[in-house]
Amino acid sequence: MPKPDELLFALKTFTGAMLAFFISCWLGLDNPYWSMATAFIVANPYAGAMRSKAVYRFFGTLIGGTAAVVLVPNLVNAPVLLCIAMALWVAMCLYIALMDRSPRAYTFMLSGYTAGIIGFPSVTDPSHVFQTALTRCEEITLGIVCTTIIGTIILPRSIGPVLARRISSWVKPGVDWASAALAGDGESQAAREARRRLAFEATDTAMMVSQLAYDVSNMQSAVRQVTRLRMYVISLMPILSSIGQRVAELRRLDALTPKLKTVLAATDQWVQSGKADGADALLHDIQTLDHDTPDWGGLLRASLALRLEELVRISSHSRQLRRFVTEGAPPPPASPALDAEYIAITKQNRDHKLAFLSATSAAGAVLLVCALWIATGWAYGAGAAIMVAVACSFFAAQDDPAPAIAQMLRNAVIVIIGIFVYSFAILPRVVGFDELYLVLLPAGLMTGVLVSRPATFGTGMVIGAVGATQLGLGNGYHTSFVPFADSSFSLIVGLGSALILTRIVRSVGAAWSAERLMRANWRDVAAAAQAALPHDRAALTGIMMDRLGLMMPRLAAVASGADSAASGVLVDLRVGLNIIALHREQWRLPPEARRCCELIFDGIAAHYQGNARQPAPDALMHALDSAMAALMHDALAHRAALMVLSGLRSVLFPEAAPPIFQTHSQALVAE
Repeated sequence: MPKPDELLFALKTFTGAMLAFFISCWLGLDNPYWSMATAFIVANPYAGAMRSKAVYRFFGTLIGGTAAVVLVPNLVNAPVLLCIAMALWVAMCLYIALMDRSPRAYTFMLSGYTAGIIGFPSVTDPSHVFQTALTRCEEITLGIVCTTIIGTIILPRSIGPVLARRISSWVKPGVDWASAALAGDGESQAAREARRRLAFEATDTAMMVSQLAYDVSNMQSAVRQVTRLRMYVISLMPILSSIGQRVAELRRLDALTPKLKTVLAATDQWVQSGKADGADALLHDIQTLDHDTPDWGGLLRASLALRLEELVRISSHSRQLRRFVTEGAPPPPASPALDAEYIAITKQNRDHKLAFLSATSAAGAVLLVCALWIATGWAYGAGAAIMVAVACSFFAAQDDPAPAIAQMLRNAVIVIIGIFVYSFAILPRVVGFDELYLVLLPAGLMTGVLVSRPATFGTGMVIGAVGATQLGLGNGYHTSFVPFADSSFSLIVGLGSALILTRIVRSVGAAWSAERLMRANWRDVAAAAQAALPHDRAALTGIMMDRLGLMMPRLAAVASGADSAASGVLVDLRVGLNIIALHREQWRLPPEARRCCELIFDGIAAHYQGNARQPAPDALMHALDSAMAALMHDALAHRAALMVLSGLRSVLFPEAAPPIFQTHSQALVAE
């Protein structure tokens, strides 16, 4: 049974659609049903998401209409060229949309198939294409305005509290993982589960954050703070991974000093308290730890102390930010030094190959249907071409769009049956707008309820949009079976063609996409090793963690490999961050150590250009050991470089025996 809030949303959506239809009829617009269809397409249970989508749909319609006005009159006498131009426009817009990966991408996707919606039916009468484009923009704008106004002023549902709850849900997996890492159990089942959940939550909320600026809650002005909080959480993940591995290795070597054990216990207690208070005292204890043994255990303790300091600083600031966002507490003071040194920046992965494949398959499907249209002279061929462009664009971001297109085809058949009943059994008896509202209300409520549920959102949107356009209501009721059958057949042909072409050309598996994401990370690590100048550590963290967020649901859908994938990405990220730090330090090193660094860079680049799942070569471990041995004679002066080198050895060779430095050099101490 629908819940009260679902029924309220459905009623608001349907009322907005009917209001837009009424005004369109009153204004004498050509196709008032487009206003209805737009209302269902724009509808969203959350006011912020609906308002953002409304803005993007308006501009997408404007751009697509302009493209149709430019292309159709100039190429109408060359149908083949016109079809090629339309297909290329759809492909170009789709490619740009897939490169964006934000709500703004809807503008570009819509620009592509809107040109077809306006342009293809205008081929037979190009002299009116400008009027058609203008009318279509007016109809769509009416649908946008009506549904947005009603959704905003009548008991709007804010995305702010939902996002606040999602942010609060980060706390438990973060605390669980941190506690496990501090105990040296960073690879336990509980830690892996917490790591997977935290990675998913921190990356999955990116879309909600981008819609927050359009929200109606008091969190509308907190977009920058929420974004920073996400970046803090993402930046903590490689730090927790590093802490867990170092504590485990120190326990294995029996090299945990009593004072370090005390600090680890105090840090765990502070983490579980959930409070920002006490961070300064804990930092003081960490900074006064002694690392006075010039051996592998001393290096591990010193590097662990650095990671603990980063953990406390970032956690303290993120807790203050979280209280500001979720509880309205005073905002924390700015921390430019922290942001500049440790915090990731928002950087999204862009898969050019997959985007090009999607764009090419969409263009090919459009051209195939256009060829059928031209060859047969089918009067309703334009409808099939439109549906191909729409279907190939809607689901292009999925690894395998075919199941979604098949579901859309099944929904379309159901809609056609429902429209047949309405068109020939119910609507002929309707004589006024009030009666029309009442007879359409059950279908409108059902569609609105489907839209209100995340699991059936796409189904509801398709049923509402396709149903409104197939019903084809206008100022008067005129229908006959032949146009209805032709229109329905064009809908099925268009979706069926999109499904067949997608299965042949475009469908790829989730495992294939996950592998591409993993190899993209490897390429970035290899590029960081080969770079003449150090890469940006914040950008590297941002893009690799973004890829991790994309990988997690894919691997969870095909196998139990999400745990190992998360661990692998964090290992690769730690290698990349240490490489960047080593690039910065190598110019301060003596000649022998610099030569070793070049061998290290070449070895890591070769390892990641091949198959990084294989163990790193022993020659790379020898280069790391030689570089550290060359610096141990003056360990205090080269403390930062030694931390980096020990970090690389620890992450690349976690099971290797500890190195033995043949030196009686000055001890490594914390500053």
